[in-house]
Amino acid sequence: MEIIKKIIHFLSNIIYILITLYVIICLPMLFNYKPLVVLSGSMEPTLPTGSVIYYHPVEESDLKVGDIVTFKLKDNKTLVSHRITSINNGIIQTKGDANNSVDSLDLTYSSIMGVDSNIYIPYVGYFIQFVNEHLYLVAIVVTILVLEFLLSNIIDDKKGDIKDEK
Repeated sequence: MEIIKKIIHFLSNIIYILITLYVIICLPMLFNYKPLVVLSGSMEPTLPTGSVIYYHPVEESDLKVGDIVTFKLKDNKTLVSHRITSINNGIIQTKGDANNSVDSLDLTYSSIMGVDSNIYIPYVGYFIQFVNEHLYLVAIVVTILVLEFLLSNIIDDKKGDIKDEK
C-alpha cells in the first residue's frame, strides 16, 4: 500500500505542476491578452512552431504595416497570425515571415482579432494543444488527485496509534 501511495503522490505533484503551468499561461486573459498556439512554421523564426503567443484587440486606426495580427479565416474557426504587408482602403494584406508570397486572402478589420503582443513562450504550445485535444484526461487527473487525497488520509498503523496520556 505504501508504494501505491508514493506513486500516487508523485503523479499528483506532476499534475499540480502542469495545472499551475496551464493557469499561468491563461493568466494574461484577465488583461484581455488571449493565448494562441502556433501550429505552423509560417512565421518562423519570429514565432516558432509550438509557441504560445498572445494577442489583444486594437482599434482599426491602430493597425500599421509591420504589425503581426491574428485574424480569422473565412471558415470563422481557424486563427492565423501573420504580418501586415499593406493597408489600402480598408483592405489588409498579410504574409507569413517564412512564406515567399503574400496571403491570397484580402482581410478587412472585421476579421482581425487583434495585434500580437511580441510575447511568446516557446514549446509550451505543444502541451496546451495536447491538453485541449485530450480533455478526457481531466477524468484521469481528477481520479489521481482524489486517490491522493484519500490515501493521504488513511491512518497508517505505525503512525496512527493513539497513545494514552495518563
